Amino acid sequence: MTMFEELYALAASATLTMVISADNKSGRMTINVIPKPKKDVDEPALTKALSLTATPEEFDAEFVGVLKGYREVRQSLSAQAEATQEVLQAAKAASAKKAGEAMTKAAKPAAAATPAKAPSVAKAAMPEPADEGEEGGDGAAGAAQPAASAAAGGGSYDLFG
Repeated sequence: MTMFEELYALAASATLTMVISADNKSGRMTINVIPKPKKDVDEPALTKALSLTATPEEFDAEFVGVLKGYREVRQSLSAQAEATQEVLQAAKAASAKKAGEAMTKAAKPAAAATPAKAPSVAKAAMPEPADEGEEGGDGAAGAAQPAASAAAGGGSYDLFG
């Protein structure tokens, strides 16, 4: 392709601004190709300018190839940006669906939980209180100690005898 064919292909997806400057001391020039995306055609994140500095002879020999590479990378990046947007939209939809399902589950009564389980665990962990009429009993602590010792397999203790 010629230089203007490459510029045309690049301008099909973005309006281009070109800034060209020359440095008399070094004999080099700088060319900036700055794309401005067209609405609904290109991703705004792809507005990175192409900035090149070289001699006029180097531009004559290589500018078309560099411009072609820049255009191809922009197209590739544009395709990647579109694919990323599709993935993000799908993830957003899936997240909204999960949130809706969670809200539906939370709205249902919690009838599946059995209230008898929690008290039975607490009941097993706590010793039963002793009757106040027991001999030598000093409340729940006095009755719980011999019961705990007997349960541990150490036999029964006679603390007062």
